[in-house]
Amino acid sequence: GFFAPPTMGTPASQRWPQASSVPGEHVAAGSFDTALSLLKRQVGVCDAAPLKQLFVSVAMGSQVFVSGTPGAPFVDSSLHRNFAEHTWTPRGTAGLPSVIVTVASLGERVKAGYKCFTEGKLPEAQASFIQTLQMGLVCCVDTKQDLDELREMQGVCREYVTATMIETTRRDKFKDDPVRNVELAAYLTHCKMQPLHSLISLRSAMTSAVKLKNFNTAASFARRLLELNPKAEHKEMALKVLKVCDGNKSNAETLEYDERNPFVVCTVTYKPIYRGSPLSRCGFCNAPFDPSCKGKTCAVCKVAEIGYSGTGLQNSRQQSGRGGGRQQKE
Repeated sequence: GFFAPPTMGTPASQRWPQASSVPGEHVAAGSFDTALSLLKRQVGVCDAAPLKQLFVSVAMGSQVFVSGTPGAPFVDSSLHRNFAEHTWTPRGTAGLPSVIVTVASLGERVKAGYKCFTEGKLPEAQASFIQTLQMGLVCCVDTKQDLDELREMQGVCREYVTATMIETTRRDKFKDDPVRNVELAAYLTHCKMQPLHSLISLRSAMTSAVKLKNFNTAASFARRLLELNPKAEHKEMALKVLKVCDGNKSNAETLEYDERNPFVVCTVTYKPIYRGSPLSRCGFCNAPFDPSCKGKTCAVCKVAEIGYSGTGLQNSRQQSGRGGGRQQKE
């Protein structure tokens, strides 16, 4: 008799991309080319440079290397996030790759971004939210609840990146242009942020508008601030401003700002795009832009094409089976 070694099965890292259309699982398998191809088709990723370190970290995080006897080569093994229930067959494994980017880890990064924003560390806050947004491209989830939470966090990151860009531009480029300064302060108050951060933006816009002698605009900010149920000191400040504005119902300067007409802000032109006006959106993060920006790289997520219409980002194998449902738009 003789010993017949068993037929070698398909490595998990090779099986993963064969069985999935989830970009994060391709990245975990080290199949960067196919991952980028999927991201291009799904959400229009056109600049992969910011994703390089992320891809390497995810690929390394899905593998483990164990040393054997002295002189023997290391044994590598693929890690699975469903290790307790996956099965092995001669063709490979039904396991799902372990991806270091999770909804929980992204949630912690969002909290870190909030903290930086509260402390006025805008560059750090912006970097944190952009990185969190990009990490969502390779996040893998297995339940609808996690998918919904991921989409919500992506919307939060988009709003905060927009907010930090508006405020940084206001401080750096228009500190000597009071009219433009107040316009950007006004736009900032319409970003969807946490109540504390909305209060900070309204207080700043209110103060700037009073200095410009745009009392009607300042009164509007004061009323919106009071609706947030602020602390006593902020409430007192808003009431004082309202009292002053009630005695001076006028605006000294004309602003490109209409609070009664819903709008979004283009982070290239820093101009409002009012409801009903044409616009283009990023294929990934859904950030709005002036139509003239179509085809350019998104200024918010830094990786996807403005105006691209793809199949939608797939973060789970449960999204419309193996294919990929369209990414939910905010």
